[in-house]
Amino acid sequence: MNSVAVASIHLPLAGPSVSSSALQSVDNSTCRLQFVLFRNGKLFPCTGNSSNLADDGKRRSVSTPVAFAKLDGCSRGSDVHSITVALRHFALGVDPTAAYWDFDLLDGHGGWRAEGCHITASGGNTTTIHCNRHKNFAVLMGPLRIKSTFFPIVE
Repeated sequence: MNSVAVASIHLPLAGPSVSSSALQSVDNSTCRLQFVLFRNGKLFPCTGNSSNLADDGKRRSVSTPVAFAKLDGCSRGSDVHSITVALRHFALGVDPTAAYWDFDLLDGHGGWRAEGCHITASGGNTTTIHCNRHKNFAVLMGPLRIKSTFFPIVE
């Protein structure tokens, strides 16, 4: 059994648009957080080049678990739209990008988008991202470049 968390989530209790009276009117018995963690990105494949995608035309793949978060049943005045998620890396890479999966991209096939998501912290094997919507989130990275040394053949 793995005792180390692969993800954590933080939802702000209130933002500037949420009044205290709106928070008091929330029926906590009907407000639910849905949180699903996919250990890898196999359900969310790398996609082709497009100006709308998070890869900016570069080959990037999922390097963290994919976290899904959604609030259900909360009153309209108390909706929380932003989310902060800390994700532990399972793969090494370069040029990390925070992204969410947009099912509407590429004629309904879906793709990773970075708009509204950014990295807030990175250290060790964990990256923390902040996004302004509830979706499927991950950190994408490009492959590590291995330097090769050319050894000429001496006769």
